[in-house]
Amino acid sequence: MNRKFNSLFIVYPVVLFVVRTGFSILKNSAAESIYETLAILAMYYFAVSVFYSIDLYMQKKNS
Repeated sequence: MNRKFNSLFIVYPVVLFVVRTGFSILKNSAAESIYETLAILAMYYFAVSVFYSIDLYMQKKNS
């Protein structure tokens, strides 16, 4: 899990935010879509944090 840390916490959310915001600007509904994107990112960070915590717990338990 340690090697995937940068991609899970930095690269994927930034790409998601840029792509969704870019498409919303093209559709002229930027403000509404940015709030939706931030909500999606918040849930994403929560889910990845829980997964990472469980992974660390299992590594510590098996050591």
